[in-house]
Amino acid sequence: MLESTMRKQIILLLALVISSSQVKADQADTDLAKLGIKRGIVAVLGLPTQDDYAVQLCDDNELTIYVQVDNLQQANAARTGATKAGLLGKRLFIATGSLLSLHLNDNVADRVLVTTAAEGKAPDGEILRILRPRGRGHIGERTVVKPVPEGIDEWSHPYHGPDNNPQSQDQHVRGDFRTQFIGYPKFSPMPEQTVIAGGRIYKAMGHIAHKANQNEMLNTLLCINAYNGTILWKRPLSPGFMLHRNTMIATEDALYMGDHESCKIIDGETGEVRDQIKIDDAISDGPVWKWMAMRDDILYALVGNPEVKVDTQKAVRRGLGHWPWGMWKGHDYKDPRTSFGFGRTVVAIDRKSHKVLWHYRDDEFLDARGVCMNDTQIFCYSPNKFLACIERSSGKLLWRNTDQALLQAISGNERAQHYITGYATTCYMKCNADHIFFAGPQRKQMVVA
Repeated sequence: MLESTMRKQIILLLALVISSSQVKADQADTDLAKLGIKRGIVAVLGLPTQDDYAVQLCDDNELTIYVQVDNLQQANAARTGATKAGLLGKRLFIATGSLLSLHLNDNVADRVLVTTAAEGKAPDGEILRILRPRGRGHIGERTVVKPVPEGIDEWSHPYHGPDNNPQSQDQHVRGDFRTQFIGYPKFSPMPEQTVIAGGRIYKAMGHIAHKANQNEMLNTLLCINAYNGTILWKRPLSPGFMLHRNTMIATEDALYMGDHESCKIIDGETGEVRDQIKIDDAISDGPVWKWMAMRDDILYALVGNPEVKVDTQKAVRRGLGHWPWGMWKGHDYKDPRTSFGFGRTVVAIDRKSHKVLWHYRDDEFLDARGVCMNDTQIFCYSPNKFLACIERSSGKLLWRNTDQALLQAISGNERAQHYITGYATTCYMKCNADHIFFAGPQRKQMVVA
């Protein structure tokens, strides 16, 4: 009888332990579902009990968890569990201190989770301070969202905007600067292009590695959190396509990226290709995207013929710094029929419906390095032949300037590809409302038209 009673008590005790563990796991699962992200930085204020709740928050995701509690004994217990799990100082960080002052930099947390143990202890203002714009704070049943401050600029095109003027209009980048984050990858192959919008950095890395530490990122596209450096996703890029051109545009929720076959619309959150835009053979020499710009939900592009394909070059040399210069494949721009970025068709496409609104076709090849756009006009240059202006709204040719004095001043394209001049693939034409500017590695002198 006694043995039977003891057996029942043991079974009951085990059931209670299992039930308690399940409740704790359920709490972590509930809170993770509330956060709604798998990658990023999460600040957790307070802990429900001295258990493995913080460790459970790291299950089945790639989150970096920062915990702040105002109880040293509770913090030490949580650190012990995190150490056993191999997470402390790697993905799980536990600090002590009053919740009136949170030990994180401004604009760094993607989410803030205030547990029941910490409700009422952390001011909303302090929670909003550490949240990055668009980040969410979960305070009990209440949710706060940090707004995007007015005056923040975005780098939506490779040279900031369609005019190719790399001058930011940001109203917050002023005065004292400090490091926001140091993230991966620390080494990039060449060439490399970056655009930024919606709190995301899109970084495309090309086909040439000069040191072995760059091989990992050959022909790779990364999406990086612009506030804390978290790599949100990565995807391979098509080998053989020279990406150093104006065919990347970042929007609030997507990346538009033109290549040798289409303009791919890549979802900013998932990295999946949401849709793609292809050019009809009837209006173009080919499917290749040479240049792109976007304004007022209209996508503008120079499209055309297939180009010389570049070879992926891995490196075996170790070390840091220094790279050689050379006239790599295609960089001599010998033949406009196959050179990087040369095309004869300019198109305007509705961003939402993908309908072609107009197209302009020229007999001569236009150089994508010499294409730019202001509010009302698209300027195109055909080397040594003419400078032209197309009306942005209609595609009508407004003028074509073949004046020899202008063409001689602009002069022919130099070879570049030298440490003094720079890369031959760099754009050399910019504009504003009144003038067109020629300057770049291929130019002997600056010309204003």
